[in-house]
Amino acid sequence: MAANPNARLSLLDQTSPPDHRTKDSNPPAFQFPRIYPSPSVDQPIFSRTDRLSAPGENVARDPPSRNSPEPARGQTDQQGHYIGSSSAVSFLLRIQKRLHQNSSLSHDSSIFTFGDAPLPEFDPSFFVLPPKPDAQRLVERYFDYAAPTHRFMHRPTIEKLVEEFYETQGDMRNRDDAPANTSLLLIVFAQAQAYMPPGSTTKDNSARYFFAAEHQLAKERGAVRLASVQARLLQCFYLLTQSRINHCWNLFGTLSHLALAIGLHRGKKCDPSGTVDYVVQETRRRVFWCAYSLDKYLAAALGRPRTFKDEDIDQELPTIVNDTDLHPQYINPTPSNSYCIMMAPVEHIKLTRIVSLVLRDLYSIRPPSLSLRIELSSKYTADLHAWRSSLSRFLNDDEGRGIDSHLLIPIYQRQRSVLNLAYYHAMLLIHRPFLLSNFASLTHMPTHSTFLPNAAIDTSSNIASCLEAAMSIVRVVDDVFTSSNLFRSFWFTQYYAFCAVVVLYIHRIQQHLVTPGKCEGYFSAGQKCQAQLESVSETDCLARRYCLVLEELRLEAIRQAKGVSGDSPLPFAGSLDVQAFSSAPAGGDTPTTENFYAQGSMPTPESAVFNSSFVPNSSIMADLTSWGQFDSLVTAGIGLFDGAGMQGDGGMGFGFGL
Repeated sequence: MAANPNARLSLLDQTSPPDHRTKDSNPPAFQFPRIYPSPSVDQPIFSRTDRLSAPGENVARDPPSRNSPEPARGQTDQQGHYIGSSSAVSFLLRIQKRLHQNSSLSHDSSIFTFGDAPLPEFDPSFFVLPPKPDAQRLVERYFDYAAPTHRFMHRPTIEKLVEEFYETQGDMRNRDDAPANTSLLLIVFAQAQAYMPPGSTTKDNSARYFFAAEHQLAKERGAVRLASVQARLLQCFYLLTQSRINHCWNLFGTLSHLALAIGLHRGKKCDPSGTVDYVVQETRRRVFWCAYSLDKYLAAALGRPRTFKDEDIDQELPTIVNDTDLHPQYINPTPSNSYCIMMAPVEHIKLTRIVSLVLRDLYSIRPPSLSLRIELSSKYTADLHAWRSSLSRFLNDDEGRGIDSHLLIPIYQRQRSVLNLAYYHAMLLIHRPFLLSNFASLTHMPTHSTFLPNAAIDTSSNIASCLEAAMSIVRVVDDVFTSSNLFRSFWFTQYYAFCAVVVLYIHRIQQHLVTPGKCEGYFSAGQKCQAQLESVSETDCLARRYCLVLEELRLEAIRQAKGVSGDSPLPFAGSLDVQAFSSAPAGGDTPTTENFYAQGSMPTPESAVFNSSFVPNSSIMADLTSWGQFDSLVTAGIGLFDGAGMQGDGGMGFGFGL
């Protein structure tokens, strides 16, 4: 049957659409033509033998750090820098190789989605909406679980749209606004599906809603509408839950331009008509500031510039008011001494504004000098402390200084976890460059000041703050992991966990060169958190990418501690077991867990650090191996030497084409 783009939505009494890969004798009445082809999924994400084996399984395979080709011994780049197999450049190349080899993606993927996990492939020409009660439950699920602090929609408005949608059989009363409003509803359904309890839905269900929403947006005509920006912003959050961060990044570029085009970044000082629709006013504020927050986290995770610049913005923050007290004609803000669901979203925005300045000043393409970096770090640390102090009773859950989490309703519990993770991650961003300025110096003897030649400046307090933040993150992640069965859907939580474990492993690698055996608690805590990430990384998702990189770092830490050369194989432990680290200590001089991995004696390395001819802080190498490049490589699958003109087989060789 030919596709009819003007056909009405057919409200059939099925909860999920039929599989149109087989012939259907009774096709539904409404058709959704495919707008954008999804990536191919012909090949399985991981073969059975490629998966990390569980403890106790007898799977013969090489350790992951040995699966990837490495530079030949003693090879140098065009500047004469040593990149032998014991160097950190070799380590980074191993990571890059592993990420490429363990991906199911082909180079036939769109340039806008390359590096992403594929969405399920099916024929979206036909789409069946759920019964009205199911749609109402999906809306309820979205507001209760999917948006703890990124709340940019007015719940009564969405609930009214559902009523109108089913009353009009999909036509909607305002035909001009129908595509945007219909798309907004469909993507709410898709996002809610991603947060349904395990086993109650499938990835195909949410993907069908997503593609249906895309089709509706493709039919938009005329002026840009607020609902158009809302729908695309919600699509971005949905794509993150599906490990499609490059797709999200490119879609975010479109929505950010639309947001700027309709002036969401500007405060609306007056209305020519003399009337104010408070719902529209607050929704504009919420949408912009949620887009602003997402912009900063995408910039941090991808190591890319920010889209929204603070100097261009004068939009006011959203009012702290519950949706039930927000009406078109009047608004009843929540008293300052009372809790409100919008309190945490507004506080998250305030925190993100600090993060924006951190990214601008500490992660620019022209890094500050060490003295200026210390000054800026002190300033932003003070700003973070002041922010947290104003929320101490809500955020603290220890020694009677705050509210017991068990006394909070679930949405407040989730908000507390999100804000705590965001706070500690901001601390991590500020102080991690003091631990490691760039990954080319990963296995260098740490000096507590990698910004040579001025090594006399003491940065130990900055490193201590970095480690404290990392340990706080893994503790919150452990609480989230043990208390929720939706951990696999929490993209931000997984990202924070990855950042923290990287710091803990780097500290183990470098600190062991100075005071061996003094940081086993950090290492053990990192391994436990890695094991929790592995428990949700069975498919080609971001958690899987994180774990591949963390495993390389973990084995590098063991190699440094045990004195293994870069050319000597390490025993492979298989998948990490969460229970094996259930009593991971907090840090300091604590019992080691290496007997879980080590098998037999290990030879003495030729060198635990770079060859002396390698200059780790050369401007070229520092730029190519910066935190931003590392983040881009891991999170997006793009970065490091891909964009630096690496020569060799398939663009993945080992000679520097700089």
